[in-house]
Amino acid sequence: MLPKLPAALITLLAIPPAFANDKTLEGAWELQGGEYVTEDGQTKDYAEMKFNGQKVLADGRFSFTMQTGDKFWAGGAGRYEAEGGQYTERLAQRSFAAENGGTYSFRYRVEGDVWRLERWKDGKRVEFEEWKKVRP
Repeated sequence: MLPKLPAALITLLAIPPAFANDKTLEGAWELQGGEYVTEDGQTKDYAEMKFNGQKVLADGRFSFTMQTGDKFWAGGAGRYEAEGGQYTERLAQRSFAAENGGTYSFRYRVEGDVWRLERWKDGKRVEFEEWKKVRP
């Protein structure tokens, strides 16, 4: 015979964790393109800047590196959360000055092997990235 559990404990066991990561994001990704808006309002196109990059996500952690041509441009690592179309990175290490204490939130969608992210600030899109999943 199984012991009876208090109703409060049963309720706690039924509550999902505070966040659940979208498992479709786990793996290695290669940058396909994008753009960002500078502090003075200029839009910078990744293709024009010859950006290339890699990002790896696993078990709630991420790391990325970006180059312009063959020169290092930026890198970072930390924890991420992704659920319901919202992706948030919390940088623990980075090679650049960070906004908001190193926390960046994006709207995202995955279509097949393509992952698109958009970051918005004050009602304006300030960053867009498109990544393609690397298949073994």
